[in-house]
Amino acid sequence: MKEEREADIRQIQIVDREKRMPRKVKLKIPCSGYTRRRFRVKNKTNVFLEQVLWSLDNEIKGISIDQEGLLTITPEAQETAFTILATSREHSNVQASLQVKVMKTQGRDTPPNPLEKPGWKLYRHDEFDGEYLDRSMWTDQYLRNWSDDQRSKTNYILEDGAIVVRADIDSRPWSPYDNAENSSITSFEKTYLHRFGHNKYDNSRMIPEFDGFATKYGYFEIRAKLPNTGDGSHVAWWMIGVQDDQNLYAEITDPTVIDKRTSNETGEVDIIEIGLDNLTSWRPVMHPNESTSLEYLHVPETKLDFDPGNEFHIYGFEWDENGTKYYVDNQLVQTTDRTFDYRMMTFLGLYPQGGMGKANRIFPKEFIIDYFRVYKKDEPFKPNDIRFEKDGPRYCVKRPEGQDSVSFKLKAVVLDQFDQPFTATPLIWQFSETISGDYAKEIPGAKIDAETGEIVLTKNIAENADLFITVKVKSNPKVKKVCHVKVSTAVPKPLQIQIVPQQKVMEVAIPSYGKTQRQPFHANLLDQYGEKIENESIDWAIAEGTTLKDITTMKGITISKDGVLHVTEDAPRGHYFFVIALTRCQAKEPDRHSLDSTIYAHQLVKLV
Repeated sequence: MKEEREADIRQIQIVDREKRMPRKVKLKIPCSGYTRRRFRVKNKTNVFLEQVLWSLDNEIKGISIDQEGLLTITPEAQETAFTILATSREHSNVQASLQVKVMKTQGRDTPPNPLEKPGWKLYRHDEFDGEYLDRSMWTDQYLRNWSDDQRSKTNYILEDGAIVVRADIDSRPWSPYDNAENSSITSFEKTYLHRFGHNKYDNSRMIPEFDGFATKYGYFEIRAKLPNTGDGSHVAWWMIGVQDDQNLYAEITDPTVIDKRTSNETGEVDIIEIGLDNLTSWRPVMHPNESTSLEYLHVPETKLDFDPGNEFHIYGFEWDENGTKYYVDNQLVQTTDRTFDYRMMTFLGLYPQGGMGKANRIFPKEFIIDYFRVYKKDEPFKPNDIRFEKDGPRYCVKRPEGQDSVSFKLKAVVLDQFDQPFTATPLIWQFSETISGDYAKEIPGAKIDAETGEIVLTKNIAENADLFITVKVKSNPKVKKVCHVKVSTAVPKPLQIQIVPQQKVMEVAIPSYGKTQRQPFHANLLDQYGEKIENESIDWAIAEGTTLKDITTMKGITISKDGVLHVTEDAPRGHYFFVIALTRCQAKEPDRHSLDSTIYAHQLVKLV
């Protein structure tokens, strides 16, 4: 038995993937940044071993390996061959080796564009040159409404003025409803966002909305280097509609409504969706995802005449009311007549297992983004979008009981192309047949004033009526928004917390030495009718991110039980954090995967 165990120890092998390894590994010297490859040691029974010492057979400029088996190659390296050694910590005479060759390439990076773009105005951008992720724009979670806070967490680092979105050997499926693995930063979070596959709306967690960055129309640009492992699965820069029309009670039960879609703002554009085993084949895709705003389109392929995994290049996406355009290194390469008529949010990430390409678990896979920029056309201001105001959000309205009628009115604001209020714009209000808002509908027991939007419901309204309230800009009816409101007789129950007043970013000043800055917060627990629920205690906390797992302590920052934030001179100036209000209530019962539905809300705060 002892002889067999010693034989197993001596028969070890270095691999950089979990499947069969070629005899020689060939890696490229990058034009800039790093090429990194993780190596592992396994015995003849395919058990990975951790207790090994890593080294190279010679000291080589620009090439090194750490004690976790991560090989790093920098542009200073010269074309050469060398051997990686792995030596057992317990048995120094037990050693494995692997030959590696690094090759020089003929490519070159495309330099960054200047911030100014003729004919355009810079709207939002992130150069990723800070110490921390910009929490006013990004969250380090991926569609966590379909997952838990741990599995949806992004693997990323900020280094050398870029963000590196990564996947490594610990990568696992991101959701109980999907076997794919993922690591992405995202600019928006919301309950029911982006339903996919066979999962149901009931499976979505109830989470607070995080509106970091979403907009309608513009020119979007990244400078990036794609993963260079060469095996798949795929890397993606994509956008989806944020579903401003979505009701938190998603199900439609009204028998007079044939179309059961609960959102029409579901479209998707995959600006970059490239398999890692074929990086030079760029083919954007536009998916309706049941939206009536467009038809599916596979944009014609563009063959890239450079090495996207070894060089930084510039990728651009232009989107307006007439169609979309796609750019590589500032050159227009594809044009379509397909478009979306609602605001969209952004994902920057990769899929190490599942999706396009043949994955072989070679790590780390690294999507390196130098910057993300969004521009708007330099033109006169005009109506571009409509939003319903969120003060006292109304998802359900009570059916008249004991009275002849009830009335209510939604507040809508028209926005220009820079998402700023566009005042004194006449609107047209109507009931519509479906969530698309395309066709007007008469509803027994309900009237809507076409000019003011005031709605009157009489006792003749059906108990389970689903109202699709549509508002359009009178001078341009293509600019519209739909709100789904359910008529209900259900008993009120807790649905959400609203921090008031809610701000996109609240700035709090750091006081002078010896002083304390106090900022009171107030929150209401609301039911599905937008009415306050009394006698439920609200707890307060501070957090680094949008999830309850991000709750922490911070130097110079505390919050009292009654919601008063205290900031001292020790707090880090320029830092972002979240104030969180929560109850012990659940918005709904956790599903079979025990996804949390604790009711809470967050307010982003910046220290100035």
